[in-house]
Amino acid sequence: MLGEHQKRLLQDMFENLPGISFLILSRATDDLRLAEWVGTVLATLVCLAYVKRVLRAHPILLGINIFMVVITPLIEILVLSGSRNAADLLIGNIDSLVLGSVFLTGVVLTLFTAKGFLTYDAKSAKQTRIHSTAMLALCVAGIVWSAAMGQNYLITLAVPLMVLFGCQRFLRAGATDRQSRGGVLLSGTIPMDPPAETVA
Repeated sequence: MLGEHQKRLLQDMFENLPGISFLILSRATDDLRLAEWVGTVLATLVCLAYVKRVLRAHPILLGINIFMVVITPLIEILVLSGSRNAADLLIGNIDSLVLGSVFLTGVVLTLFTAKGFLTYDAKSAKQTRIHSTAMLALCVAGIVWSAAMGQNYLITLAVPLMVLFGCQRFLRAGATDRQSRGGVLLSGTIPMDPPAETVA
């Protein structure tokens, strides 16, 4: 029987699988079309798990997986309709488009959900907005970085995503530390029950 942490680990692996599969296949086979379709099919399964509430969406991965569901069919439609130049333009800017999808997803979550672009409960709505805004600013910086650094996905996409994930973990750790200290202080102010009298 799997424990809660083991289940969550498997869910995290499943949620990451579309993007990881795309990166591995695109590098290992040089067949971008195959890598895109495998990633799209897996991302569709992940999104179905979101809809069925089998999987709690990580905000950054949600943006990536939504992008992967949309981009491959869109490129295929453009190619079949004779708009090869437009399709090539999308393919040449995949890294910036992924980060743009993460940014737009973050904007929607920040505007319309209680947790915003976070994976944790902040101490207040103000802190949620501040942390979400910081994440969105990093997304914008990542888009600029990817546009300026050429076509190496390991540099233009993997590095900004690593920074985003790392920043969110850092902010979450800080929020958790503050909540823990607050809990300790609160417990120190609660009066203890007087010791029970004993009968000799």
